[in-house]
Formats: sequence, C-alpha cells, structure tokens
Amino acid sequence: MKSSAGTVTAYFNGLPEERRKAMETLRAMIEHAAPKAKGSMKIGLPSWDWNGPLFALAARPHGLELYVAEPDLLAKRKKTLGEVEVGTASVRFKRIEDLNLETVAGLLADAAERRKAKG
Repeated sequence: MKSSAGTVTAYFNGLPEERRKAMETLRAMIEHAAPKAKGSMKIGLPSWDWNGPLFALAARPHGLELYVAEPDLLAKRKKTLGEVEVGTASVRFKRIEDLNLETVAGLLADAAERRKAKG
C-alpha cells in the first residue's frame, strides 16, 4: 500500500503494532548491514539507497515485503529464506516469524558489501 507518510518513521508509526514491530526489526537489520545507506521515502515506501537503490520495505494488505536490489543474491538464498514467496527482487511474507532472520541478515550484509565495493 502506497503511503503519503513523509518519513520512514512516520510510515512505521502508521502501521498496526505487529506489523510495525516486524518492519522495525527489518529496518534495524538493514541499518546494521548498511550503515552508510540513506533511508528515505520513495514512491510511498521506506527505501535505503547506497550507490543507487538498495533496499525497500512495504506493508501490503495481505503481508509484508522486503525488496533487495541485488536479485542474484536473493536467488541464491531463495530456498533458505523461510516460509515466504520470493520474486525477482522481493521477499513476501505474512509474519516476521516466517522469515529465517539469519539468512536475511546474510543477504542484507552481502548486498551492502557489494554496494560498498561499487562506491
């Protein structure tokens, strides 16, 4: 769902508690993996850029979504991400508990490392 929130924090504050906590968990993981990435709202979604778009999050009507702009890294981990649906550059899930957070942390770190090398 596209939001008119002006900041990432405002976007999260507009979510129901369970969804907000899930998104805050992912935000912390993103900011840990890529501390130089700049967070902002783009096309109504919380997004992080570092040498171009890198990560984004979305709260959809039927679940949550993590976007990673390094699709080959996502494809390598497709089978180990948990009880999720994996698209070309996104991971869709209903609850944070459905995600294998250890695998997600590795994915985020590898994507950030790749961007650091491009910089």
